[in-house]
Amino acid sequence: MPLAPTPTTDEARLPTVVRHTSGFVYYVSVAGVTGVKSADAAAIAPAVERVRAASGLPVAVGFGIRTPEQAAAVARIADAAVVGSALVDVIADSHTQNRDPVSKVLETAGGLAKAIRSARASGAM
Repeated sequence: MPLAPTPTTDEARLPTVVRHTSGFVYYVSVAGVTGVKSADAAAIAPAVERVRAASGLPVAVGFGIRTPEQAAAVARIADAAVVGSALVDVIADSHTQNRDPVSKVLETAGGLAKAIRSARASGAM
């Protein structure tokens, strides 16, 4: 299984990390546990370019993307934005309230997708 580069992956280790990767590279945008910290697109932009140059592949950024605004900011610099914890939280909240999570998950995912499409349409990348 290929390794995913992170903010702590230095220049010497990056070629080893991306060597057996194909299709795309998943860049872990924040150090730490998923769902806790927020991704800062301005801070990760140089890393995305570095990973893209080292791998020759599209770069998907994940960890720390919870809002439509964050997803749009990442979409402007990366090839994909990966959102997980925000959707898990929606499901957990629905479960706590004893409600079916489907409509709220679809609403949340739709808002994220709309923000990404808008960012792409406004001249992203």
